[in-house]
Amino acid sequence: MEFSVFSSGSDGNCTLLRTKGINILIDAGITRKQILDNLSRYGLTLGDIACLFITHEHVDHIRALPQMLKECHLKIYMSLGTYYGVIEMFNRPGKEKILALLEEKKKNGSLILIERLANSMLYPFYIEKDLKIQVLPLFHDAKECIGFSFYNDEKKLVYITDTGYVHQAIYQEIANAEAYILESNHDPEILMHSERPYSLKIRVLGDHGHMSNEDSMITLCNVIGNKTKLILHAHVSKECNLTEIIELTREKVFNDFGIDTSNVKFGILKPFFSGDYEI
Repeated sequence: MEFSVFSSGSDGNCTLLRTKGINILIDAGITRKQILDNLSRYGLTLGDIACLFITHEHVDHIRALPQMLKECHLKIYMSLGTYYGVIEMFNRPGKEKILALLEEKKKNGSLILIERLANSMLYPFYIEKDLKIQVLPLFHDAKECIGFSFYNDEKKLVYITDTGYVHQAIYQEIANAEAYILESNHDPEILMHSERPYSLKIRVLGDHGHMSNEDSMITLCNVIGNKTKLILHAHVSKECNLTEIIELTREKVFNDFGIDTSNVKFGILKPFFSGDYEI
């Protein structure tokens, strides 16, 4: 399983995941041109992408969705709540064509809505024989934000951004993955001393906001295992975080938990191409 992060952060989010059998995108929060430019690094076009997975309806995750709806071959997956959020976002004059495309894709079966089962999203499905996907419930100020665990060739990638916290109920599901893309959004002290409006500060700090560096590291300490080889810190705030603070917080928390990370590679994702990874 190979993956490439085209962008991560409030300026836009988009990741390419490739297996031997399928190419998929996670979120389309950058422009269509930026997606095409990044795909061209691998000799790919949108015609080579089978599926687009949307985590939630905020613009930094769906900026190119209106254009992606025009790609007839492309299957788009999102939660039922996100679907309603997208409708609400585009339900205004001048956006009628987007709503019509959304409805057309829903009718022809190429828009797949992920619905809750027994009050939980913790269930798997396959889009190809070699790619199993587990849907993870997250907690963000969106209609129904979700994350994913991707399984391929007995390897697992956990993808979680835009959540105030990670519930302990999913620890077992995300435990001992080979790779994690996990939000490490802000340092609370920098956030509170920033010039952001107080209401925004409280929103970010809340249970349905964004994970702080410390919360992210504590989550990792509870789930990583001997198979874990790669951890990528995602959705890092440009205004309210620093690389040095992420690294210092990681060192302190991991030391406090007594966890050896000598065999783990770490990276900090940026709001532009961050490189290629393989597990």
